[in-house]
Amino acid sequence: MHTLEMTLSEVYFYMIIIFYQLFSLVIITFTEDLKENKYYMRYLKITFLIGFLGIIMELLNWNYFCQFNCTLLTFSPFLTLLISKGIIEFYKKVFKKEAFQMQWGKLSDGIWTRNMGDLKYKGYYSWYTVNIGSFPIFIITAIFLLIEKNIC
Repeated sequence: MHTLEMTLSEVYFYMIIIFYQLFSLVIITFTEDLKENKYYMRYLKITFLIGFLGIIMELLNWNYFCQFNCTLLTFSPFLTLLISKGIIEFYKKVFKKEAFQMQWGKLSDGIWTRNMGDLKYKGYYSWYTVNIGSFPIFIITAIFLLIEKNIC
């Protein structure tokens, strides 16, 4: 019988990667904060610095993935932030109406800001919520798979 044993270094590596992915989910959950520029800029700086740690991990050869996938996964909160902000701006420009995120059939607040939407546009908000929740995940997964298929 073959046992799977991991070194402590591998455990720490995967814990960091899981933490980064969970942080991306937090960003997706609280996108209402991204509508205010001061919070968006604050998150942008923090997520870029966090992502930069992935480059350091690659340079130190502390990577148990294919080349560049570690960097992609550590930059995933940064990419999630950019994609989410892009979706927010897309909805404002194309539909000429600001969209608001919903959770469990109610308007969702950010960490720092309160949602000011009106539930009479519930269908529009639901569609927006599906897009803002799924696009970052799909795009980052697609990039991960492209790197995995073409570089590894």
